[in-house]
Amino acid sequence: MKISNQFERIDDELYIKNVILDGYDVRGGLILGTDRAVIFDTLSRPDDMIGYKELIGDRKVIIVYSHADWDHIWGTAGVKSQTKLIISHKNGLKRFSGDVPEVLKDFQKRQPELYGPVKLIAPNISIDSELEIDLGGITVQLSPLLGHTEDSIVAYIPEKGILLAGDTVETPFPCLNENSPVANWIEKLEEWRATKGLKTVIPAHGKIGGPEILTENINYLKAILNGAEVYLAENMGEFYEKAHRDNMIFAKQQS
Repeated sequence: MKISNQFERIDDELYIKNVILDGYDVRGGLILGTDRAVIFDTLSRPDDMIGYKELIGDRKVIIVYSHADWDHIWGTAGVKSQTKLIISHKNGLKRFSGDVPEVLKDFQKRQPELYGPVKLIAPNISIDSELEIDLGGITVQLSPLLGHTEDSIVAYIPEKGILLAGDTVETPFPCLNENSPVANWIEKLEEWRATKGLKTVIPAHGKIGGPEILTENINYLKAILNGAEVYLAENMGEFYEKAHRDNMIFAKQQS
């Protein structure tokens, strides 16, 4: 597997790191205040955290897991700071006693050269409602948005109108799981679309854009939930072709 990563500077307070995996990419964020820094997802391997320390400097670090899927949380051991706060949804904490270690065991067995250095580091703060974090001159608002998984949360920077959406929003379309609460997912996305001041949506997978990405995801979720025809782009690749087939199956189970 070929893996590459690089930072994209959005502005002085926000950096994005993109990691290319097999068939798709995954993106994490770094938000810098004057006193504290938030790492929003630590990506897939400790090496994915290379370069963060230089940007963070002597700020106190808070890690936020958008959800406990492997490609968002396995890099934590590579954070070069005395991190004390790791935040997830309360359902994400539960997953560290369930599927999270099982998935890691499988990856380390099949690809030890890539995932052997991964060490699971569980959250020590769990939430099921909104939480606001003052970083010093900039604010991060964490909000549950159950949908892709039952432990998904998003991070909003109100001073910038930027939503870090994790896997709750994705292009070309969002990915369901067997227990995805799709009706709640749609409702919450509609609430975010109506948020005054929202300018930029940054998904963990796919293109960065504006509120139109929320509309695209809402329309897709409504269509598959209602059994309507969905028009998809050609040449999406094997990953998304399979994901769409799975989405149709999971959505039908809820109809």
